[in-house]
Amino acid sequence: MKIKKLAVDNYKFFSSLEGSDYIASEFALETLLKLVTVFKIKKILEIGLGIGSISDTILKLEQKNNLKIDYFGTEMNQFCLDALQKNVFYFEKINLFSEIKDIQNEKFDLIIIDGSDDSLNFIEQKAEKKTIFFVEGDRKSQTQKILDIFPNHLYVNVITLKKNPSYVNEGRNSNAYVGGGQLIFANPTIKMRIYWFNEKAATFIKRKIRIWSK
Repeated sequence: MKIKKLAVDNYKFFSSLEGSDYIASEFALETLLKLVTVFKIKKILEIGLGIGSISDTILKLEQKNNLKIDYFGTEMNQFCLDALQKNVFYFEKINLFSEIKDIQNEKFDLIIIDGSDDSLNFIEQKAEKKTIFFVEGDRKSQTQKILDIFPNHLYVNVITLKKNPSYVNEGRNSNAYVGGGQLIFANPTIKMRIYWFNEKAATFIKRKIRIWSK
């Protein structure tokens, strides 16, 4: 299954649903699918499942490409819990918990932060040595907490030059750039360092282009 098409199609679908005001952008979805594919991710924790845009997208890739991913997620909001069952095609594959601290004896190679969780202090216990973190959007305080916990990290804010598409939720500015995310390699391998360097260079160039295009 082609990553870009899956990201775009799923973003279009979720943009039309109730509660889509703060879903991850199609660029963020595509970035996550690339990470899953490039680093052969096998175990994922998503903090803040929301209405299911990220989990549905990744699980569709997992099923189509036979990736065998164990997917865990946290969510406490009742509206979101109800929406997840309706929106996520492979909902039964999600190991669902209320908070991080409720997950016992599990470690993950990709941790996605797409919502708040007061038990984020437990995050170090859930990380493998080479865990990758992706913080959707800005979420500066959560990003900083992870950076503080893992002093050997490599970090880059991944962005795009695309503007919000016509099918974006009406609450979002159609003239604004599509949202990105914060990519953190806790204890990077050589492969991760190369990936980080390429993303860092791309972000630098994109920021310059954004300035020049104003």
